[in-house]
Amino acid sequence: MKTGSVVLAGAGCGDASLLTEEVRCCLRTCETLVYDDLIDKSLPDLAPEDCEKIYVGKRRGQHSMKQEQINGLLIQKAREGKKVLRLKGGDPYVFGRGGEEFLALHKEGISCRCLPGITSAVAVPEAAGIPVTHRGMSRAVTVVTGTAVREDGKEGPDLDFPSLARLEGTLVILMGMHHLEGIARRLMEEGKAADTPAAVIMEGATLRQRCVRAPLKELAARAKEAGLTAPAVIVIGKTAAFELLPEKRLSPLAGVRVGAAGSRSFARHLEERLFWEGAQVQDTGILKICPIPGPLPDFSGWDWLVFTSPNGVRIFWEKMKKEKKDLRMLAGKKIAVIGPGTGKALEEAGLYPDYMPKRYDGAHLGEGLCGRICKEGGKGALFLRAAQAGPDLPKAFECFRIPFLDWPLYETVPDREALECARLQTEGETAPDYLVFGSASAVRAWFLTQKPEETKTAQGNGREKKKPVYVSMGPSCSAQLAALTKETFLTALPSSVDGIAACLRKEEEKRIRCRDFVD
Repeated sequence: MKTGSVVLAGAGCGDASLLTEEVRCCLRTCETLVYDDLIDKSLPDLAPEDCEKIYVGKRRGQHSMKQEQINGLLIQKAREGKKVLRLKGGDPYVFGRGGEEFLALHKEGISCRCLPGITSAVAVPEAAGIPVTHRGMSRAVTVVTGTAVREDGKEGPDLDFPSLARLEGTLVILMGMHHLEGIARRLMEEGKAADTPAAVIMEGATLRQRCVRAPLKELAARAKEAGLTAPAVIVIGKTAAFELLPEKRLSPLAGVRVGAAGSRSFARHLEERLFWEGAQVQDTGILKICPIPGPLPDFSGWDWLVFTSPNGVRIFWEKMKKEKKDLRMLAGKKIAVIGPGTGKALEEAGLYPDYMPKRYDGAHLGEGLCGRICKEGGKGALFLRAAQAGPDLPKAFECFRIPFLDWPLYETVPDREALECARLQTEGETAPDYLVFGSASAVRAWFLTQKPEETKTAQGNGREKKKPVYVSMGPSCSAQLAALTKETFLTALPSSVDGIAACLRKEEEKRIRCRDFVD
């Protein structure tokens, strides 16, 4: 039997956006995925549906599998002929024990290679505005682990504190939160100045990032007071006083945290749109897009094909390929789309829409398209969309007495596991500033799957927890939101990611003016 191979890969730190393209490609084609704890929770979903996924995460005091067992597992799966991806947080070789796994595989004659990942030692401080080196201030950076085992068996990391205290550059400590007080004390005992700038960054490079800056002598107390816990990166040195982050007045959305409630494709489009404005987008992924089994309908009886979402376009092309339907079958057909996002998805396939309404919703799509069909004549339209799509589009055709076929391509199904995780992330101090709903289906999934006690105002530490401002994409989404919650919300117009960006920018500019007035 042919022996498989293993790739040791770094998932980067923080959100999935820091994953390298090479690792992403490997993730999409692996047959067995062996993954750690500190990776973005959405990454395993990128693996093929039939991929075997094995969690081997390690946290302090909680090891699902010992290192020797992990080595044996990788060897076993490779001998089964599998293409194995060993996915680690950060970089495999920066305190990731990737070297041990490589040597174990090499000893058994199993092919193995390593794909680097962005290490938290550099990326997390940068995400908090801290450069680990800076001319004239820090010409070197030293990275150590706070979990090194002491030979004498005593509590605390086995570090060369006298040498570390003498360093003039930046000291970065990974996995040291449980010993932060002892680390700070030992450094000061060995001569490190008590007023040395220092920082702790918790869950860095994610939407949940929190940072505390303080002199070394106060760092442990201030971090404890703020409730910071592992995973976190500790930075000690002059550059820790920096906060090189975008200025809000120059970029109103800089640093704004946005939760994207909808499908993964919606979150991706929103992230691409808000990226250059400095906003951080969290993909809650609360909806699963499930193609409906069965072949596509006969196109011959219709002049127009109508798409109302990028997901519909994507699934249509997947079915065309699966059914080996030639693109020439679309010759002579005209195509209508509900908005620019759907139009862009169509253009990626090399086709361009013949009609798109000025207002991006079902009612205006139906009214405008019916007007054009009445003017030009024709056999009617084939709607290729979600099973749960709204009634406005077919109502317009019924009103104009134009023939149509409403053909469901896919269903949107709530992902209950993702919903539970998303709700935890949208309350408390780490909650996003805004929660954007990309469709009425997303609104229904968010509210109708809540337990009764979850609808009450969450309380914590004797005070109301921070909650995000709801934002809906367009009127139909707003109507569903108004029917299910009494919370105030914003409506993005037009119904597109551009409309969302404009809505958020306007709201942040208003907040900046209010703060300036108070100051």
